[in-house]
Amino acid sequence: NQVKQFVDASNVIFGEYMCQGRMPQSVRERYLKMKEAPDHPANLDVLIQNFDCALSHPDADDLERLRQAVRNSSF
Repeated sequence: NQVKQFVDASNVIFGEYMCQGRMPQSVRERYLKMKEAPDHPANLDVLIQNFDCALSHPDADDLERLRQAVRNSSF
C-alpha cells in the first residue's frame, strides 16, 4: 500500500509484485562504516548479507514470478 500512494489515480492496479532489486554499493559501504561504531545496530551483519544476496536481482526467478503474478492478476 505504501507504493500505491505514489501511483497516479488515472492508473488501474491489477495486481502487485515486489522484487528486492539491486542496491547501490554506497549502501553496503554505509553498513560497513556503521559497524566501526562500538554501539552499532546488532542486525548489521544480516543487512550486509541481504545486500550481497540482492546483487543478482532481478534474476530469472524474479522474472518468472513476475510473469506468474501477471497471469494470476485480475487483468
